[in-house]
Amino acid sequence: MFEKVTGTWWYVKWFALVCTLALLVDMVYVFWPWPTLRGVPVFQHNLQAESQLVASLSNMEAQAFIKKVQAWAYQPTFRWSGLHEMMWDVDKPASWQGANAYMHSFVVGNWAFLQTAHIGILLFAQRLAVLALSAPLFGVVLLAAATDGFLSWYKRRTSVGRESGFIYHRAKHGFNHTLLAVWVLYLLPPIVIDPRWVIPPALLLTALAARLAVGYFKKYI
Repeated sequence: MFEKVTGTWWYVKWFALVCTLALLVDMVYVFWPWPTLRGVPVFQHNLQAESQLVASLSNMEAQAFIKKVQAWAYQPTFRWSGLHEMMWDVDKPASWQGANAYMHSFVVGNWAFLQTAHIGILLFAQRLAVLALSAPLFGVVLLAAATDGFLSWYKRRTSVGRESGFIYHRAKHGFNHTLLAVWVLYLLPPIVIDPRWVIPPALLLTALAARLAVGYFKKYI
């Protein structure tokens, strides 16, 4: 019997699942033939278009941070594995000899898949950086919501306030699932997404969940 994963491990489990699904979604988007085969150039255009959009919404420091996160994600997946060098040297037959010839065949045979993974890593890292840059805003909103919720909790404790474990538990789960929804709706889609479509609604939902969870916490500790 498997134990239910809670707390920090719940977030780790779902984030790892989102990371795995991101590559699968990218591959399906590029290679799924219906209604039309989009191909790698369309995916590359999406990355460039969203990069320009994010750049127009951020300052130089934020753009530098995004580039750094992309480098951190690209380093272990492509540079440490040697895929970066293989992809750059694919048009240099003289550098592929002996055992390297097999790697050359692998790169050539899976060129479109490697390109898709390359673009997907950069897009995923860019969006992850945007969420990281938004974390202070989430912190301020949650602090305000928790403060208002605490005042409500204190009023219930010092007066004849209604106890509702149902609201508390639903709000607590709603907070967790709102964060999960942000990951799914913002990190997974391979199309161009404006962060202003995702982050402001997420702020409102997390604030509401935090306010209710704190406000309806049990009256006596």
